[in-house]
Amino acid sequence: MSTIEPSRLKEVLNAETFRQLTADNFVILAEEIAKRVASYQNGSPTTVIGPPTSGDRVLNEFWRDALGGEWVCTAGGTPGTWQQIRPAAVAADPSAETIPTGYMIWNVSDGAVKRHAGSYSWEITVGADAAAKVGFHGVTPVAQAAHIPNPSGGSAVDAEARAAIEAILAVLEGKGLVAGS
Repeated sequence: MSTIEPSRLKEVLNAETFRQLTADNFVILAEEIAKRVASYQNGSPTTVIGPPTSGDRVLNEFWRDALGGEWVCTAGGTPGTWQQIRPAAVAADPSAETIPTGYMIWNVSDGAVKRHAGSYSWEITVGADAAAKVGFHGVTPVAQAAHIPNPSGGSAVDAEARAAIEAILAVLEGKGLVAGS
């Protein structure tokens, strides 16, 4: 973790100004905390992308990696168990470095939140991009399905069944799961 330069904080010595000085110090602390700089290792910002891979770690320890992804330790140990709590904000999908599978980014250029699927392949998990994919119940996300036409033809026409199918198709189209006509 980075430290705050002591000269920035105001000395709290007299009771008349204690409230204002304390408020000013909280503003300074908030500014320092919000810098979103990488966690420090051996006195330098880390170059690790993802959670730490070595060292003794404690429950609820915070870690900010080299790209700005934020992590929390969910089980202490060496190196502990980590969960990403904030995706790294990037201007382009990373295509170099070692990116752990499952690493989350927010590509500010296209507005999509993406998950690293390995081999520099990125799955869009949330976004307005035309290539955005949706998956449910652990199924691999897929692109929007093509338009499904309403039922027609056949030797036996069941008007009630066709009406039900048309209603289901309308809901699927309305939710964007299948393309409209």
